[in-house]
Amino acid sequence: MQGKVERSVFIEGMRLHLKCGTYPEERSLGVQVKLSVKLTGEFVDYQELHNLILRLSRNTYTYLEEFQEALLKEVLNRWNIDSAIIETVKLSVPFQHNFERVGVELRWRRK
Repeated sequence: MQGKVERSVFIEGMRLHLKCGTYPEERSLGVQVKLSVKLTGEFVDYQELHNLILRLSRNTYTYLEEFQEALLKEVLNRWNIDSAIIETVKLSVPFQHNFERVGVELRWRRK
């Protein structure tokens, strides 16, 4: 087979209750988020990835970016991946809104 095979492991649409937000109520009561993670490169056990996400979701964060960066750091310590995409969609926001989705996407690639 010619060429390079690239494989990805992903978890899409994982619902979590995160203690995350700029308002104290969000950090104490928590917010609902939907998380999608895609890792390319070395084999990653998605059950182990799932358990890692659950463990990190028990911490308190001010920003979704903090949660994503904590997850990326742990992933990089465990697996030799080439790239990562982490999308976090906040399902409940603390203000009146007129939009479908709000969230943060982190993209990382090994140089």
